[in-house]
Amino acid sequence: MNIVERLVSGYPQGDVSPQDFIDHLSIGAEGWIGAWVAVGLAVVFGMLVYIIPIYLTEKDKVGPYPLWLHTFYCAADFMGIWVFLDAWLRYDHFPLFLLLSIGEAIWVGMEIFCLQRACTYEKDINFKPGTTTREMLKIIGIQLLCFYVGLNLLRFELHDSTMWKFWIFTQVLITIVPGLVMEHRQARKGFSLGLHVVYVCVALVSFNPWCNMWEAIAPDFFSLEANPWYYIMGAVCLFFSVRGLVQYRKLSAK
Repeated sequence: MNIVERLVSGYPQGDVSPQDFIDHLSIGAEGWIGAWVAVGLAVVFGMLVYIIPIYLTEKDKVGPYPLWLHTFYCAADFMGIWVFLDAWLRYDHFPLFLLLSIGEAIWVGMEIFCLQRACTYEKDINFKPGTTTREMLKIIGIQLLCFYVGLNLLRFELHDSTMWKFWIFTQVLITIVPGLVMEHRQARKGFSLGLHVVYVCVALVSFNPWCNMWEAIAPDFFSLEANPWYYIMGAVCLFFSVRGLVQYRKLSAK
């Protein structure tokens, strides 16, 4: 099947199971060092896209993410806690599953903190004037419920027991949305040069065809040959992350 046929009518088959993690990340498995490097890079940059915004929110009293992005990540990562904890219990306590579950819990904690700040520092941005705390919590709760149920439905329809097929969209959103938010605000407040560099790194780490976490664990589903749309999406994410960096440099200093 040539590249045109693959793009139009070819789709990768199969599921990404916990066994794929074990097969590619067990010490001594073929390519296990590169796979662990890919996972490590993805986790480090995944932490930075929340640690840096927390610092910026405290400093500038406004953060880079819209309310819905916080609730999306909170719902997704809360789901991830149980997905990877269940895999750890079912697959002979494979250590990466426990590490990923702990990592998801840390992300959820950071997201809850950011949601609290969204109700204080960013109240005028995220809510109508005069919105009470109770109403803000209701809005957040509704968004969390919709995202949690919707993402679980997506997982079931994709036969995505490990979230590996759906989880890449967290990288898609984080590399595209912040730059568009900054463009709308036309201000550097809540952003930094370093943060935009991190977004570019996230795009490169997540979508390069040589050493990305998704391809390392499920090459039959995420290789360039099997899934060219994955890498086309990566090119789009890289474009928007670089575009955001360029726009940041054009805006007036804080």
